[in-house]
Amino acid sequence: MNKHNIKFKIKESCNERTPDVLNKIKNSSEFRVPVKTKRSLSDYFSFKSFSYSLATVFILAILVTLVFTSKPATPVVASTITVDINPSIEITLDDDDYVINVTAINDEGEEVISRDIKFRGLTLDRTIEIIIQKAHERGYIIETIEENVILIRVDSNNAAVTERLESQLETKIANEVNKYAALVRVIKERNPNVTDEQLESLINTAKNNRITVAKLLLIRKIIILDNTHTLDELKDLPIRELYRIKYLLLHPIDNEEDDPGNGGDPPGNGN
Repeated sequence: MNKHNIKFKIKESCNERTPDVLNKIKNSSEFRVPVKTKRSLSDYFSFKSFSYSLATVFILAILVTLVFTSKPATPVVASTITVDINPSIEITLDDDDYVINVTAINDEGEEVISRDIKFRGLTLDRTIEIIIQKAHERGYIIETIEENVILIRVDSNNAAVTERLESQLETKIANEVNKYAALVRVIKERNPNVTDEQLESLINTAKNNRITVAKLLLIRKIIILDNTHTLDELKDLPIRELYRIKYLLLHPIDNEEDDPGNGGDPPGNGN
């Protein structure tokens, strides 16, 4: 048997032993070729619109969550406090009496509230502690026979809040000053009975002269008592000296012992 015949026999034998499975499957009555359906253009846009709808709902859910969980970037000012020694400082508070900002009104105030101190978020008590400590370090609060006189003013739309903060300030300032000096007097200055237009004029005048409204009102009382004094003359004086001038105008003295600058005892809170 030649070589060609041998190959033929082997191939024939393999064909007999290996059934053609694929042909059997194709010839079966159960064999079906699935028909490929064509998607229309409307089906495509419908699917795409559905995808966009899901994405939109997801984005809206995130935005709603952020709106209800995030706090305003800038808290609303509920109260404004000014503290005058010779440094004049303004403190703004939120509804919970936490500090929003502390601002220097004059150059002396800039010395006290140096930029390395972060006041935002502090309590009012802690802020007063820092201000009084720095004022003492700068020589504005000293131990002498003269009183350390500090003028405060609280501006709030709520009368109860105003009274509460005034009382809190009066006590806290006195306690803090007493760490460095025995004699201290805290004076509360409130808005006079003026129209809104007049009050706005006072605010503008105070701002233009880099003093607080409280200090301007004290100076105004002095000028009413003695019109030889002027705003330019008085605006840079410390509160202790302004208070002394006002007291002497109200209570002329015959001897130095009655002078409040030498340890005399002026009545009331100085208003």
